[in-house]
Amino acid sequence: MNYWRMQLHPDDAANAVRHTMRCLGLGYIGLDFAQPPGDLTDVQSEEIPQSQRDYWDFAHVMAEGDYVLIVAHHYPCALVKVTGPYNYIRDPVGALGVWFRHFRRIEPIGYYADLVTNPAQWQQTTMTDTISILRDESSLSYTLIRSWRSQVGV
Repeated sequence: MNYWRMQLHPDDAANAVRHTMRCLGLGYIGLDFAQPPGDLTDVQSEEIPQSQRDYWDFAHVMAEGDYVLIVAHHYPCALVKVTGPYNYIRDPVGALGVWFRHFRRIEPIGYYADLVTNPAQWQQTTMTDTISILRDESSLSYTLIRSWRSQVGV
């Protein structure tokens, strides 16, 4: 099992929380590329721009049972558990709330504002990339996930 952190908005900071909550409400996390490479199971990581290589991990490393800290505006937003395999759709259907081509089914574990109800006490989690696997067990995001899971008993 791995821990991850991820943002869920299509390069649209002014509507990041709206996009994030819509995705979570639909039970999906996802991402997309400016220059789509197609189904990530059909490409090698070297075929993806260096700045987006961690997107390949979304299809090949992320697994059912992994936990993902969802971040919006550099603050934790939700903790989710991955419950489905990688999926790819050629044409996203915006009317259904799916703006991304690459997605996975998730189960929300909880929302940060319910865990820490006073916004003055929220921990900032600066995030400049779209997705990353957490390998440093002492990092702020990793320890937050571990603590959150312990508090909710998962």
